[in-house]
Amino acid sequence: MPFPEAPETIAERLGRELGLGPRMARARDGREHHLFRVTSPPGLCGTDDPGGDRLLKFPRADSLPDPFDLTRPAADRLRAEGVVIHAMRHVAVPAPYRVFPTEPVSAVMGILPGTTAEIAHERGQLDEDGLMGVCLQMGRTLSAIHATPRPQVESQLPDLPDCPAHGARLLHLDYHLGNVLGRPKLASGWTITGVVDWTCARWGPVEADLVEMQACVFLLNPRARDAFVAGYRQASGRAIDMAQVEERTAWEIRRRLVSDRPANDVLTRRWEDWVERHG
Repeated sequence: MPFPEAPETIAERLGRELGLGPRMARARDGREHHLFRVTSPPGLCGTDDPGGDRLLKFPRADSLPDPFDLTRPAADRLRAEGVVIHAMRHVAVPAPYRVFPTEPVSAVMGILPGTTAEIAHERGQLDEDGLMGVCLQMGRTLSAIHATPRPQVESQLPDLPDCPAHGARLLHLDYHLGNVLGRPKLASGWTITGVVDWTCARWGPVEADLVEMQACVFLLNPRARDAFVAGYRQASGRAIDMAQVEERTAWEIRRRLVSDRPANDVLTRRWEDWVERHG
């Protein structure tokens, strides 16, 4: 449901309600949520939370719906993110994390060091070799995420529709350059400092987690896919069914050409060519 207030007005109101410090600054929004840097009092996100610099997160009025469940409430997406962050052991995540039943629903979370690979690329800080280094590390990090198997008992995270529970792994499902933070190293290397934005997390086949990179990065740079897959296989020893990745990517591209066309004309043409080749 749209909120008539401006994001800054909402953030200030939520800040007063949650007892956040008076200073807040706009951070870089995602497609689904607004983000503000805030100061949190001790104990807000748990008894062991010392407080300090945090991010306040709440849904955008123009938020894109969950493509796998168009009726999924925003609160469910934030709660799913909290489940992953509290349980994650293999990859750095923005802990601590707590969801609040405000209006709109909101979450307060920790801040990871570094900058996103997307911002670094936009600033010209990543050349071709640098992008290959990022993708190699992203493949390794994704294999660490997939190291978590679906539990046999009922889970607080949903399953990916039409996918068997047997063999399912934890999926980020919005894994791309804008949700992976890191720092550049010498010789075009890259050190990943954490992964953010887990609101789409589900259980499912690992191939589904390569769709975002395939659609938005690999179609423009096939070498990036080679580096990514190499990093994944080096770290996990598991093969990836690229035919399944491409099939899932075709479905996702067809969906977005109707409901979420990219602003990048080159990418749009690549998408249209991809759909034409893959039916």
